[in-house]
Amino acid sequence: MGSGDDFRVLIQFAIREEQKAQRTYADLAARAGDSYTKSILEGLHEQEVQHEKKLEALLASIEPTRA
Repeated sequence: MGSGDDFRVLIQFAIREEQKAQRTYADLAARAGDSYTKSILEGLHEQEVQHEKKLEALLASIEPTRA
């Protein structure tokens, strides 16, 4: 596996972690007891969505390494 492949795997891992964080923040926001906490958690969720979009764009820009 070349370094380009390693980088793709790393970015794919980061995307999965962003998705986990999104689910966590969405779940916590749904259970939040007050509107302030819910708003903060929804904001954190949106940040994770934007992180995922940036990582997806980066992944799309990386050409797969040919063997």
